[in-house]
Amino acid sequence: MSAAVVLGGSLVVTAVSDPTPAEALVPPGVYGATKPHMGWNSWFFYGKAISAKIIADQAAGMATPNANLPLNGSGRHKSLADLGYRNVGIDDGWGSGGGKGRDANGVFVPNAGFLTGAHTKAITLSNGTTVAARALNTMKDLTDYIHDLGLQAGMYTDTGATGCGGMDGSAGHEAQDVTTFADWGFDFLKLDHCGGMPSSYPTVRDNYKAWGSLMADAKTSAGVKHPMALDICQWGAASPDGPWMWGGAAGRSWRTGRDLSGNVGYGTTSNGGSTWVNWGQVNENFKLNDHPSNHAAGQYNDPDYLMIGPGFGNDPATGKQQTHGTSSTLYGLSPDEQQSYFGMWSIQGAPLVLATDLTDLTAASAAIIGNESVIGVAQDSANRQGEKVLDDGSVQVWSKRLSARGTRAVLLLNTSSSSKTHSFTTKDLGLDGTPAVQNLYTGQSLGTLSPTGSKPFTLAPHQSVMLKLTGATDQRPETLFVPTATGVSQKNWNGTSWSAWQTLALGTAGSTGPGTIKGEPAVVSTAGGTDVFVRGANDTLWTNTYKNGAWGNWSSFPGMVLTSSPTAASLGRDRIDVFARGTDGRMYQRTFQQTPGADDKPAYWYDVKWTTSSVAHAGPSTPTGSGTIVGAPAAVASLNRIDVFARGNDNALWQKSYVSGEWTGWTSRGGALASSPTAVSGGPGQIEVFAKLASTGNVGQLSWTAPGGWSSSWYDLGRASVGAPTAAQVGSRVNVYARATDNTLWQWYRIGDGPSGTWQQLDSTLQLTGSPAAAGHY
Repeated sequence: MSAAVVLGGSLVVTAVSDPTPAEALVPPGVYGATKPHMGWNSWFFYGKAISAKIIADQAAGMATPNANLPLNGSGRHKSLADLGYRNVGIDDGWGSGGGKGRDANGVFVPNAGFLTGAHTKAITLSNGTTVAARALNTMKDLTDYIHDLGLQAGMYTDTGATGCGGMDGSAGHEAQDVTTFADWGFDFLKLDHCGGMPSSYPTVRDNYKAWGSLMADAKTSAGVKHPMALDICQWGAASPDGPWMWGGAAGRSWRTGRDLSGNVGYGTTSNGGSTWVNWGQVNENFKLNDHPSNHAAGQYNDPDYLMIGPGFGNDPATGKQQTHGTSSTLYGLSPDEQQSYFGMWSIQGAPLVLATDLTDLTAASAAIIGNESVIGVAQDSANRQGEKVLDDGSVQVWSKRLSARGTRAVLLLNTSSSSKTHSFTTKDLGLDGTPAVQNLYTGQSLGTLSPTGSKPFTLAPHQSVMLKLTGATDQRPETLFVPTATGVSQKNWNGTSWSAWQTLALGTAGSTGPGTIKGEPAVVSTAGGTDVFVRGANDTLWTNTYKNGAWGNWSSFPGMVLTSSPTAASLGRDRIDVFARGTDGRMYQRTFQQTPGADDKPAYWYDVKWTTSSVAHAGPSTPTGSGTIVGAPAAVASLNRIDVFARGNDNALWQKSYVSGEWTGWTSRGGALASSPTAVSGGPGQIEVFAKLASTGNVGQLSWTAPGGWSSSWYDLGRASVGAPTAAQVGSRVNVYARATDNTLWQWYRIGDGPSGTWQQLDSTLQLTGSPAAAGHY
């Protein structure tokens, strides 16, 4: 690295537009708690055979101190409610079907037997408070009792006229039903979608967003404000995107896959206790819930309820798992599988909603669902979803950065049917230091983990171990690519130093790779790997992935002909968007995301793959032209949104945003650019754009924050560049890279807020033939 350091910067005042409403992010916590909710739901244990007494008894079981749970500071045993389980959810079956579920005024009424003869238990809470028994004559009596226990009450309905189990739904009565639920005193609603989408809504997304607005603005019939949280039960399939992309604009959580088991009602005598779930179903929903870029405070991916405990594990009579029908498929979860199930949901920060009988909590079940250390991982205030950092086909390693500095939760999961031993170091997890290691399942200290000495773990089939690492230092890696006369050179920053340059082989043009590249590459980097995209010698888009320590093979995107360099945006491996200019001057998009599986797959099955065709976006209408862009676009992703920037025919900066599942139009951000732009985001509510300014030839900067909107001027960073700069943000540090006029590589960096930063020559020998590309992940 050169020792040359230059300080610089000045203001270049240009006109920019005010922010539009579409740029506003959904504030965290608007539709629910700022941590994933915990509680109980009636569906898998009781099916439709529910009553007010059953719901009240389960609420009492949640609030009653349990001898199998730890002691509190007063020497009394804790309750599940003390551990955070406080949502009591009524599911399908409380109402009637066939048009009999409403009175003469169209108001929902419970079915004839739901309230009949219902009385509650008198219980004493862990704080010594006694809650008296009472008769449940109305739905309001039920919610009052639940509230007296210190819990929250949840209701259920369907978006359609008829719900999943034949009960009357809410289509055509949406506002009326929200008022009814508010009058009854409910705190949240599970909104199913078996009845289909009413014709008044053009898309599933529009249907649920309308419900979200009704719930947020709910009032009782007397006009008293009574906002309620919304849980979206739409099973992960929707157009144009799954609810993980738009759910945060409507509710606090959204289902990302089908029901774990279609067999319900273990707690009823009618089906003889036949609610069984198998490992394959649990693992499938865990995979479908892998959407870390759409998980944040108040907005959570939901892989379904926790079938852990009597009725969902080994046959209580034999102690063995059962086979399903005449097949050899084992149903019911072994103790190891139940423990893994809870660890999997916790590492993903999922809602922890139980399905077992809370009035009969066994010691074995309590040891799993009452483990406060594992619950703490799920409820960690940083609200991050764990990400998969390694998958060798048998053992998966998931890592979740926790709110306490230098701490991580790590889940090792054996998904195979045979025992496996896996070893890893801190380096394998992207960490430095020698952290202390604790087994969170047992509480046992396991010594320390080092960057070189690996620690082995042997796991039985479907067994897992959850670890807490304390004292680790994040490497905060960053990847940099530059085009040269010999191909593409790459180096990595590990938080302390840069690696040496390495050459990425480009293969044979049009056969095994792009051969050569035109313009600059694009790169995105996540915990799961690094993806690079280039415009090849044949003007085709090519990509390669660095994963599990090695680059893979190049692959191309047939039918996508580029006339600019590509750009890419992602905050996780669950979604990557690539944009480039086509032969007609418009912007084209390809997306890597979960999509419905093939026709021969089960209805709940989804594949993660690239879209098969490109989506065209006409460029902005400008005084000098319409529908095209100049040069390459820039893209940046943050929570529930993708922002695209382009240089218009008027040389101004233009912005187009994909917010909660919907594209806005183009908006001018002003300026006079002499290059394509680049953009970075350090997190929700913050974007910075960089480009070469026509007035000075130097790199300029324009910033946006959710509270303050766009800055009123471009900031001149004081150094000329050849072509477009690139930028990456890692934590609070913003790095800008540029090809200088002597074709060497320069870096501008800034730590913290404010425009002032420092230039330094990053390499004085390597001769660039195009602009650099960089990406960091955090």
